[in-house]
Amino acid sequence: MSEKIYGRKPVLEALRSGNRSVSRIYLMQGSRDGILNQIEAHAKAKGIAITLETRHRMDTMAGNDKHQGAIAVAEDYHYSDLQDILDTAREKNEPPFMILLDEIEDPHNLGAIIRSADAAGVHGVVIPKNRAVEVNSTVIKSSAGAAEHVTTVKVTNMNDTIRKLKEMNVWVVGADGNAEKNFFEYDFRQPVALVIGNEGKGIRRLVKENCDELVKIPMAGKMSSLNASVASAILLFEVARQRKWGVVSPRVEPPLSSYGVGLSPERDFFRPGPDSAAEAPDEGLDQTIDVSPSDNLEEGPPEPPQAPPGGGFKW
Repeated sequence: MSEKIYGRKPVLEALRSGNRSVSRIYLMQGSRDGILNQIEAHAKAKGIAITLETRHRMDTMAGNDKHQGAIAVAEDYHYSDLQDILDTAREKNEPPFMILLDEIEDPHNLGAIIRSADAAGVHGVVIPKNRAVEVNSTVIKSSAGAAEHVTTVKVTNMNDTIRKLKEMNVWVVGADGNAEKNFFEYDFRQPVALVIGNEGKGIRRLVKENCDELVKIPMAGKMSSLNASVASAILLFEVARQRKWGVVSPRVEPPLSSYGVGLSPERDFFRPGPDSAAEAPDEGLDQTIDVSPSDNLEEGPPEPPQAPPGGGFKW
């Protein structure tokens, strides 16, 4: 079996990845730019036949006018298995990092999520076999070709997959608007699988119950939720942020609503610890600083007080 891949970046990435065989490339007559030239060069290097076609013929083959002058005929998309994701993490010497998509139905959402997953360094994407969109030409186009590089697994039962991941010491974290914990308070530096639910219904009840933890993205506006691909990107890059810098954001106390009743946001946010007025001064440190002007202006301003040995300064 074969399928048509359309769009300049998707066709180029299909050639570059080498994950599946491409039998023919169609390019639109009179259309040329840097990416199309790269497609032609890769195709010639691999011995793939190139055919020039009219715009009308290209529109007919793609089934739309979004082909950007490039169509590839390739074998069907190849799905991996769960072990391939874990092997990828092991080869990179990184804790497993994957995203489980619970019945995502919009191919544009799936494509955008896969594109974000590739950028964030995800080791693999897991989708269910039933009641969900699969990787097709629209998904590949929406992912700008990233789907040709991201390991994608199709499973029969998402709950069985979650149980297997738990047995492999992978923590399963679901995104849910009613969760008590904010997403930036969770430690994603450990092996983790993020779960994103359906665009309208969210994560299914049983899948949610099988998660180790639920986190939410706090919403400040009138809307109560985000598009699935946007929410995925926020969570994916929080994992990447924590793993790069090793920082988990703490919960901010007290809440912002308490400002204006005697608290200083500048002091409370930027200076942890007790109030300076209640602290005992360090021994050996002068308690007063003479800031009166010098009697002799030619000598210049007075020298600043010297800090005690050890460096640093005190609020």
